[in-house]
Amino acid sequence: MEDYFEIVRQVLIPMFYKETQLGRSLGEDNPEMKKQVFDSCLELANKADNGTLRNEDIRNKIIEISKNAKCSVGQTQKLVNVYLKYYCILTKKPPEIIKELDCPLDSQIMSKYQTSGLWKYSLREMTDFSRYVAWQKRLEFIGNGIRLSPDIKTYDKQRIKLFFESE
Repeated sequence: MEDYFEIVRQVLIPMFYKETQLGRSLGEDNPEMKKQVFDSCLELANKADNGTLRNEDIRNKIIEISKNAKCSVGQTQKLVNVYLKYYCILTKKPPEIIKELDCPLDSQIMSKYQTSGLWKYSLREMTDFSRYVAWQKRLEFIGNGIRLSPDIKTYDKQRIKLFFESE
């Protein structure tokens, strides 16, 4: 059973890599970048497992990956944050670990909470880490961080409904 858990834990990374379309948006197959993302996500998951995960660890990995892979902070954060959110929820991490997670930013969340020119950046345009941090502070003020309750009521339920309606 332990081997099964480890395989599931690892297979989530390629699933989210594909789902976030990071590889496609980079325009090339980059095995070194994939390895770095894979290793970084597992390292952060291990910290969550042993109760030492801190927000600073997550944000440092996002910066490190985006610099080394030559992709935007916005693109990198999506994959890392989505993986950690699902991993920590599925493995029932305690609230003190969950509160360390950032909200995965995507175009739906960003368009929903934009109020001025300061907030008008696509994920590809988000190359300045200070913009990412500003978004996270804004979302912490609005909601719970990892998933905003208005988003659960609209986006997630709509996604489930569309899943059953599509062919």
